[in-house]
Amino acid sequence: MTEKPWEAVPATGPLLRPAQAAEFLGFKSRGHYYTLARQGRVPSPIHVGGRAAGIPLAWLQAVIAAAAA
Repeated sequence: MTEKPWEAVPATGPLLRPAQAAEFLGFKSRGHYYTLARQGRVPSPIHVGGRAAGIPLAWLQAVIAAAAA
């Protein structure tokens, strides 16, 4: 398994807000997502302006594919 599987995937597709990304991956809270992002286990959000941030759907799908492999 690649250390950070999302690094090989272009940031394409829709951006999910951190709460949506947490739900997509099956986490109960956005805080848990941020904890895992600090540990390098999931991708960090991309800041797109002001206080808005998102994670590309393709990156989240890469995380799931790597975990399933």
